[in-house]
Amino acid sequence: MPPVPTGPLLLEEPLIRTPYELLRRANRSAQRQVEKDFTAVQSLIASLSKTSDPATALGKLDQAADRVKGLKRKLQDIQPAANKPSALRDRLAYYEQLEKGSSEHTLDRYIIDYLLRTDRKKAAKALAAEQGIESLVDIKLFTELLRIEEALVARQSAAEALAWCGENRGTLKKMGSDLEFHLRFQEFIELSRARKVADAIAYARKHLGQWAGAHMLAVQRGMALLAFGETTGVAAYRHTYDLARWADVAAQFRATFLSVYGLPCQSVLALALSAGLSSLRLPSCMTPAAADAAASHLPAPIVAGPALPTPLLPTSHVLRFIDNTMVISADYAPRDAETGADTAASEADAARRPPPPAALDPPVTHPDCPTCGPHMRELAAEVPLAHHTNSTIVCRISGRVMDSDNEPMAFPNGFVYSTKALAEMAKNNFDVVTCPRTHESCAFARLRKIYIS
Repeated sequence: MPPVPTGPLLLEEPLIRTPYELLRRANRSAQRQVEKDFTAVQSLIASLSKTSDPATALGKLDQAADRVKGLKRKLQDIQPAANKPSALRDRLAYYEQLEKGSSEHTLDRYIIDYLLRTDRKKAAKALAAEQGIESLVDIKLFTELLRIEEALVARQSAAEALAWCGENRGTLKKMGSDLEFHLRFQEFIELSRARKVADAIAYARKHLGQWAGAHMLAVQRGMALLAFGETTGVAAYRHTYDLARWADVAAQFRATFLSVYGLPCQSVLALALSAGLSSLRLPSCMTPAAADAAASHLPAPIVAGPALPTPLLPTSHVLRFIDNTMVISADYAPRDAETGADTAASEADAARRPPPPAALDPPVTHPDCPTCGPHMRELAAEVPLAHHTNSTIVCRISGRVMDSDNEPMAFPNGFVYSTKALAEMAKNNFDVVTCPRTHESCAFARLRKIYIS
């Protein structure tokens, strides 16, 4: 039993499966053609025994000889050659390098896959040619996909998509896909839109009747279009005439096309990013919705009054801010708890008191967390939270892990930061620390140690 791929190799299934599917379909098509030619040669040889005219027999022998020569050429084309370049052979060799731990050109392949899916063929081809990895990416396959999508959306033509369905009818039948019905139904709608009633009826008899068992309701609604024109006031039929259906059909074709050739519906780059972000995202990571919700539920501004709360420092050392400069003044005495009167402070002192913050700042994100960054936040919002058996606590101020060498310490308001970050803050602020979330200040001595269990 072959080993199960793990880690980054889980994303490399399309690397091998896609060229394998292409090779398998090419061999099957060639096999059908060979069987057809072989049957024709047998028929010509069998008819020789019934021919008495030498000239006629000689003509049939020439026909049989030509058929045999053509059959020989086709068999030679099918036969693999060791010196002939093959995408599957190149990818197998590259996959062996990946199994050994090499990651060369991995990011280039992911970027090219993303460029091809977003219709940036020139940039994808240029990057593939520069890196020399044309055999490791599916440029031809996506070129075919984009060509058919353009026909569906831009030119509103289903001929190219129906031709593709004809080439892959056996695979689509095994998948249980009804893509061909939706393409045929859309062509019927266009005939009804042009009011070609006779052509629409003939088309429905030829192509829609076989789908009636599985799509009877849609067929019935489609036949009613013969009586209701594009400008009808009936909402159900007006919606069926909507040109936006072409985009829906194109989206279904893309999903079916990618599934047939073993390609994921999303770019491998998005899958790799999602896998990485899901291992990093924590409940504390801010998503766009959470950031907006936090900003819209901020507490009401605190109105500054003549009184100050009980000082965190001794009454002879009260922290003040005058002209954006921090000073320590000794002329403040606390208010009397019973009478509410100032014991020593004057109105001039109250005027110099720093106004409290109008509101809490939005939640602080980790400086090194990719899921909190503005570029990855949208994608991270769609992935599940990471599952960690042992939690790791990281300081929001310094970004360093809090452990026995860098113990966590809690403010009176409950927010926790690392000892080293708070000690550095206290060293530069007269032994006073300030919570970056709430702007509340206190003496370093009032912080409580938190023990990780």
